[in-house]
Amino acid sequence: MSWSGDHFRYCASFIVLAFFLTFMFVSGLLEETNKRHIQPNFPDFGHYAGDFVQNIPDNLFPEGGLGKRIVVIGDIHGMNSSLTYLLDEVLYDPSRDTLIHLGDLETKTTQSQAISDSIHVLSFMTSHKILGVRGNNDQKVIEWRTWMDWILSHSGGREWLAAMDKQWPDLDGDHHKAELNDLIKTSEYGDWAKMVPKGWRLLGAHYRVARAMSREHFDYLRSLPLVLYSPAGHLFFVHAGLLPSNPKLPAYDRKQPLSHWPAAADDQHDIAKLRNLQELAVLADIPENKDPSTVLNIRSVTDGGHASASSKTGTPWSQIWNDTMSKCSGMDAGGTYEPTSLPCYPFTVIYGHAATRGLDIKRWSIGLDTGCVYGRRLSALVIDESPTPPFGDNTPPRAPDSQQIGFGDEGRAHVVSVTCMA
Repeated sequence: MSWSGDHFRYCASFIVLAFFLTFMFVSGLLEETNKRHIQPNFPDFGHYAGDFVQNIPDNLFPEGGLGKRIVVIGDIHGMNSSLTYLLDEVLYDPSRDTLIHLGDLETKTTQSQAISDSIHVLSFMTSHKILGVRGNNDQKVIEWRTWMDWILSHSGGREWLAAMDKQWPDLDGDHHKAELNDLIKTSEYGDWAKMVPKGWRLLGAHYRVARAMSREHFDYLRSLPLVLYSPAGHLFFVHAGLLPSNPKLPAYDRKQPLSHWPAAADDQHDIAKLRNLQELAVLADIPENKDPSTVLNIRSVTDGGHASASSKTGTPWSQIWNDTMSKCSGMDAGGTYEPTSLPCYPFTVIYGHAATRGLDIKRWSIGLDTGCVYGRRLSALVIDESPTPPFGDNTPPRAPDSQQIGFGDEGRAHVVSVTCMA
């Protein structure tokens, strides 16, 4: 049987087409497999689904001559000895005092002693169920631990993490990025590096704390809200900061929560309830205050009205906060107020995070990050009742070298600091 030219061309075209389709199919499979490997479907590592804000029960706020106190600790960063020293200095008594931390419990270095001290701090906070808020460093530890759990769910993941622990126990992933990348690429686990989200640093301080901490520590960190609110004290606790208004709108714009008295209350003469509603509206109605990144990282506001983590540019958010609170003039029963004032009562924010600004005490905001991890100071704000009238046997103790400050509507508080050894 002889082949005609048409038969030959037909068969050749069929073979070429079949080869092309096979090539495209295989290439598609390889490309899809490669995409899945290079860009894995990362789950949510942030754990923001819990309570954004938690209330502090009114009975914990110092009032009524009972000698109660609230002791607020600034950024600890794994300085366990300094924490113990400070608690001794303020005469901390868990049977009487409510202890609150402002986040950033863990170290910034990968030294084994620093990691161990961070675990001691976490153990203290966890075992005593200490109230507190998340800091930006706590958040990174949460994300790394969630990532580790995710890696362990993959075949071979446990072996990879064990190999990392064994091969590079002393390498600091925050400061030896290039060296670490080269080591991983040349190891048998090179492909696993693609399972790390872009911008994350393997073997850094947050990774090592996350690797060392217990499940109880992890659950405790995840339970921390971003904001603690005391309705009785008209007081917010937060790691980095809050804004009193939307920086992109005029202060008197109707969309600003402090530009008008709340209309939702049943009794417009219940000032305490109205104040609480308005304070909560600052959290709910200002976009930046609903953004975890802002609450965890803000230090200033740019001229363009953007929240910024920089302490070198823009206006410190605490200055904006106090400028706004100084305009709050309350409201009379008739619902009137001065045109140059705001119909609100001032309230207070206590925060950490801004170590470069040190102890930053303003009338309606108090910054407590005094750079303990840099060998400076660890500070606490002790909120007790007004020193007059006297308390008799219930008079709260006070460190002799404490700094007295005005606090809240009519109360007093004092600041105690101890020297840290970095």
